[in-house]
Amino acid sequence: MYCHICGTKSSPGDSTCRKCNTKLKDASSTEEQIWAETAVGLEKRTGETAELLSRQQQPAPRQGNTGQGRVFSWIVPLLLAAMMGALLTFYYKQEMGINAEVKSLHQQAEQAALAGKYKEALQLLDSALTKRPNYDALIQDRQITAKAFNLMNQLNEAATSLKTGKLSEGDKSIQAVAKVLKEREEPVFTKVRATLSNRKVTLAVLKVKKEIDSLTTVEALAEKLDTISNLKGKEAEAVEKQIVDKLAGISYKQAEQQVKTKDFTAALQTVDQGLSYAPEDDKLTAYRDRVLREKKNFEKAEAERIQLAEQQAAEEDLKNRTSAVSIVNVEATLDMYGDLYISGSIINNATRPISSVTVMVDIYGTDGTYLGQTYVDVYPSWLEVGEEGFFETYYYGVYEEAEVSVVNATWYLE
Repeated sequence: MYCHICGTKSSPGDSTCRKCNTKLKDASSTEEQIWAETAVGLEKRTGETAELLSRQQQPAPRQGNTGQGRVFSWIVPLLLAAMMGALLTFYYKQEMGINAEVKSLHQQAEQAALAGKYKEALQLLDSALTKRPNYDALIQDRQITAKAFNLMNQLNEAATSLKTGKLSEGDKSIQAVAKVLKEREEPVFTKVRATLSNRKVTLAVLKVKKEIDSLTTVEALAEKLDTISNLKGKEAEAVEKQIVDKLAGISYKQAEQQVKTKDFTAALQTVDQGLSYAPEDDKLTAYRDRVLREKKNFEKAEAERIQLAEQQAAEEDLKNRTSAVSIVNVEATLDMYGDLYISGSIINNATRPISSVTVMVDIYGTDGTYLGQTYVDVYPSWLEVGEEGFFETYYYGVYEEAEVSVVNATWYLE
């Protein structure tokens, strides 16, 4: 049983509403009322019949035959009584028929209202009220049904606002209906509640859809995907697909940029993240295979490059250690004192600077006789790559022309 004023559900035995203290009317009282209306109708009709009988029981004009008058005076009341009984029976059956019709209309209205057909229910209740205008149950049910009808109209208006992009207006209407429904517990509002739930979902979906275009990161879109996944309905499914497609697209583009910079590990992570949200995206799946192939080719090329670099480094190191110095020229001149003046120059052929270069010079006579050996330091002591260095020294006491040659050199690699 529900309060006919505020709609609060009551327990059996309550005489007043727990919320608004209105006196409750139970089913027995409404049945008593309809029967009371029936009695009033019968009483009214009985009064009319009695008045008719009273008029017909006025003294009749005197007749010449008094015996016949006495007989007639007995017959008339009997006939009138029979007529009154017949009329009462007719009126009773008529009132009972109205009651049955009102009850049927009431039941049909209740079924229509529970099914959410509020307009039809109101028409049925209005038809019943034309026959029993003072029937409280009809009046109360009409008030409740009209309230549900108005709320449903508000939700329909909210739907129109949402479809036309007026989310703020639609939101206000939805919030207003939700506020009213908090105070109503009657079953007649079940359809309104279901419609309210659908409108809330539509509003939430449209809000997310409006934000999608401005989101450009996987993280932001993933957050909206979590929001939309909790909603049900075709609209939510459509927006969810839109988010998933955009997630896959962003992941694809980001992975492409990472592949260009040869960051294959990051590219795979990006693709896998996208596939975690869009596992059925064929484009992203195919690109993952491509990233794996390019990664493998790159690693192979890199391994070959490293091997070549190591080989070149080894060759370079060997050169730096064994062939860093090349002799440009070397000369020997015998001076007037019989001493041999030796001079020359070298080039740094190494790939790194060298320092403290020393050359070893062998000395032979013109007949090939070995005369001796000497060491000469090169200046400057530090030579950059490709730089030329010089050396000069004396070898004393030769007293004859001689030939010289650089047979060895030592240096430090920087």
